[in-house]
Amino acid sequence: MPHEEEGLHCLLKRLREQSLQVDFQNQRQMALGMALEPYLAPLTAQYLAPLEEEIELAEWYLFADYFPTDGHPSLVEQIRDNITDHVPEEERVWLDPVRHSYMDVLRITGTDSTTQPHRLDLQSMGDNQEFQVFHPISPEFQQGRVLLTRLIRGSSTTYLPGSPLVLSSAMGNTLLSFTHDLRRHLEFGTGNFALAEWPEFTKQYGYLLIWSLARLRGGAMAVADAQVIYWTETGDPFFYAIAIYAHHAFQVLAEGLEEWKNWEPQGPGHEQASHPSGDSEIRRWVFKAPSAKPTSYALAKITLTPTQLIVEGDSASRLDSLKHQLAATFGFSLHFMGETVIPPPHSPPHVDLLADHYVAPPVTVSAAEEAKMLASFLETVYLEWAEQPCPALDNETPRHVARDPQKRPHIATLINQMEEQDLGLQRTGQRAYDYGILRSHVGL
Repeated sequence: MPHEEEGLHCLLKRLREQSLQVDFQNQRQMALGMALEPYLAPLTAQYLAPLEEEIELAEWYLFADYFPTDGHPSLVEQIRDNITDHVPEEERVWLDPVRHSYMDVLRITGTDSTTQPHRLDLQSMGDNQEFQVFHPISPEFQQGRVLLTRLIRGSSTTYLPGSPLVLSSAMGNTLLSFTHDLRRHLEFGTGNFALAEWPEFTKQYGYLLIWSLARLRGGAMAVADAQVIYWTETGDPFFYAIAIYAHHAFQVLAEGLEEWKNWEPQGPGHEQASHPSGDSEIRRWVFKAPSAKPTSYALAKITLTPTQLIVEGDSASRLDSLKHQLAATFGFSLHFMGETVIPPPHSPPHVDLLADHYVAPPVTVSAAEEAKMLASFLETVYLEWAEQPCPALDNETPRHVARDPQKRPHIATLINQMEEQDLGLQRTGQRAYDYGILRSHVGL
């Protein structure tokens, strides 16, 4: 390490120690809390944590940019005016360069690994200033990529302290766009149009670059998560988005669904072997992904029983689209009972900041998790079933029908039929709901 740069590293260590002084702890927490604010929100903290590079940038904001609110001098001023501890001259020469430094978004315009040390050619995306930095070149440092970092301008050269955060070109452009949005909001809110100068803006509000990165990472993670494809343990598509309708128009619905384009009839499910009579009254259609291959997988399924229509899809958006299509086709022939659009529990997908596109790995859902999901869903659907008008009972409530001795057999037959055609039985071969609960609700 060159002697000059060694002084910078020693000063950085001194600044960190000074920030840890007991009487400065509140200010340290305020500064770091401000810089990392988006990550401290309870909901965000559950799935998104600051990267090491972001924590390092937040510390640099504390050391070089932050002005205490309790009357303390800045950390640089505290070191400069220190009369009790000796501060070597090789550290003092860095006080002004550190004080005048600011966070920046820099595009790599060239690299040269033949020099010792290696050379990086950088251009600020904020004001187009160009810099040459001598710094070890890692494989991530490729022309066109973007660095979120801070440059320290020494007496003879410009230094890149620590490890910069490297972004793809597209990520860098989005980061800058988000930051400009915040900048314009600040200018209109404060009336301080002096912030139009990039160095002045980032010196005072450089932490907004970290905020923009948090927004970028969270948005990218949401996009990637929305692309997750779920599979069962047997390799079939897992439909977590489900809606159930009650009806009393089996033939009308069956004929209408037969007319839907790109939907194919499907054979019996798991329950055929143990309940063949129930399966003969069930019709199914599947919608497959467009593909030249005959083995393209299904994206949605519709199951029609004598009393229910069940819609299953691979995403909440697909289910919503199908619900609109059903409403447009069948109108009041369907009575909505309930839906679930909560994806199975899974780890948030990793977002590669060096990539322009997000590819989420597939998630396999265990049979136990599927059974748990179906049980919870059906429990919610049937919670007030006894008190709701039922199309299969001429829109009378099941509880009211059960009070009539002449109609009681109808309600008993209906519950038996629902039990034989249970959604869990169709999907896994095991019932997902205890229909004895419905019998007790209506007094059978």
